[in-house]
Amino acid sequence: MNKKMVTIIAALAMCTAMAGCTGSYTASSSKAETTTTTTAAAESTAPAESTEDESTADESTADSTSTNAGTTDYDVDGDFRAFEQLKDKYEGNYLANLTGQMSNNGTKYTICIKDGKAYQALTVQGMKSYTVCPGDGKLYNVSEGTTTYSIEDDDGNQWKSADILFGATLDFDHAYIDTTTNVVHEYYKLDSSVSGGEGQIVYGFDGATYDLKQVVLLPDGADESSAVYFTVDSIGEADDSLLAVPDLSAYTKE
Repeated sequence: MNKKMVTIIAALAMCTAMAGCTGSYTASSSKAETTTTTTAAAESTAPAESTEDESTADESTADSTSTNAGTTDYDVDGDFRAFEQLKDKYEGNYLANLTGQMSNNGTKYTICIKDGKAYQALTVQGMKSYTVCPGDGKLYNVSEGTTTYSIEDDDGNQWKSADILFGATLDFDHAYIDTTTNVVHEYYKLDSSVSGGEGQIVYGFDGATYDLKQVVLLPDGADESSAVYFTVDSIGEADDSLLAVPDLSAYTKE
């Protein structure tokens, strides 16, 4: 099996295939239905085990901002997009730590991107595996749990599949403001040539600071409850040490 860098592809495949996901998210692609706070909030349903950032507004708060968790000057019909601000700061140079929610609950993701190089690590129940694309034409797949590794050819584009924040994001579709949590949700189309499937990626930003709080993958053709959620634990500049050819002296080649 070709162990490519599959953060986006694997997540989309998982949320399409899994019928047992308990979360829900507004997956409508209709701009007319979701470009206002009132309409979009009324259509959303909070996940059963949601965190503050994941919860969505209900009808009791959709028409009023008097009891909001906060306020924002974001205009869903305006020209400003929080994602563009995020891109200006981090595209092509970032280190992000994410935690999976719902169907991939508890899975830890570390993603480092810089200058066409990539590092992607997954930790599941304490077992860590990672892939490095150091720009030498190879992919290094390492499992700390089994102390094994494999090396594959890199066509020069594998790092894009690991770039979950920017690698597969296309045009802006619509936005709405969750008035109960003061989170701004921006919807963008996915590049299927990178993600491996059609769908949308949703960025959740703090309405006051526009800090990125959540990333959600929505596959086309899947039930709305099959979204894959990632909370953003931290984001900063890339760590060059993660992008080097790994020391494999203590590992066995598969």
